[in-house]
Amino acid sequence: MTDENETVIETYDGGRRIVREARNRPDAYHFEGPDGRIASFEIPAAARLYADLYAITGGFDEKETGRRGVPPTIARADEEVRITYLAVRFSVTYAAHAFGIDESAARDAVDSVHARATELRSRDGGNG
Repeated sequence: MTDENETVIETYDGGRRIVREARNRPDAYHFEGPDGRIASFEIPAAARLYADLYAITGGFDEKETGRRGVPPTIARADEEVRITYLAVRFSVTYAAHAFGIDESAARDAVDSVHARATELRSRDGGNG
């Protein structure tokens, strides 16, 4: 726990975790690493999906990517990872349009990335 308004809701290897920040407006969910906050979201599922991307890619840095930029690690990854990154940062609809696919295909890519991260964590014997 970090303070009385924040609760760790999930932990991962490497000192990473998802923290719920209770606030008057909708709560926030932060993906954090040993050096502090990495990304923030309004729903816990988005924070978990971001953690999945982080696990699959071995981590990435969003500094200096701009509002619509993509980190080089994500850009070099397979299409499912790229679709998932756009879905978590913008929306499934945005990702589908960006790749010229149906929203159901974009959701399938997101589900596949989540499954891959779950498998990776279980194979590594931890939370990944």
